[in-house]
Amino acid sequence: MMRLKGHVAVVTGAGRGIGRAICLALADEGADIVAAARTEAEISQTAEMVKQKGSRALAVQTDVHSEMDVENLMTRTAERFGKIDILVNCAGTAVRKPFVETTTQEYDTIMDTNVKGVYLCTKHALRYMVPRNSGRIVNISSGAGKHGIPSLAVYSASKAAVIGLTQALAYELDEIRVYALCPGGVDTGMYRSMFDDEPPLKPEDVAYQVMEMCLPESVIPTGSAIEMYR
Repeated sequence: MMRLKGHVAVVTGAGRGIGRAICLALADEGADIVAAARTEAEISQTAEMVKQKGSRALAVQTDVHSEMDVENLMTRTAERFGKIDILVNCAGTAVRKPFVETTTQEYDTIMDTNVKGVYLCTKHALRYMVPRNSGRIVNISSGAGKHGIPSLAVYSASKAAVIGLTQALAYELDEIRVYALCPGGVDTGMYRSMFDDEPPLKPEDVAYQVMEMCLPESVIPTGSAIEMYR
């Protein structure tokens, strides 16, 4: 049973790791996928993997820092598929170092990707969701957004901002449900570049939870910021 058949999902950070796993999990339920990220070769590969599952796919090279890129992403999605049902804001970055050593450039990069990117993608996706009074938005936050982590102060602050944005939008919007997912350590290249331990979660674990949030029959209250650690 394909519970998302006929739904169109835009996923940022879709070239690898959690984002790619989310694309594949949604495609397993029949959703058509628009894979967005900066690296064209990676999202093209994700799109091919989606097509192998029988869903339609579109790869759109996108820098979520750029409003022009984001507007192009949503426009091309609407032109190809006619609507946007699901937005998953998964693009993210981090720098692990003591707060006093974190440069202003690093701060800007983290905030531009993790917060501004969510703002821009959500703003432009809502232009297609609001007229239909329908849609799901899942923001990939982090356990660090609820419990600050030493040497990840700016990253923690960015993910806390995503939770706040999620909760505010849940009050502001009517039938459009907005969620934040706050996983602990996930086995991704970004995690392995910063830590030596074995993370408790796989990208597929996060993807499964995102898929559950996107199902039409989901009863998860809008505005929820759900932590997951295993």
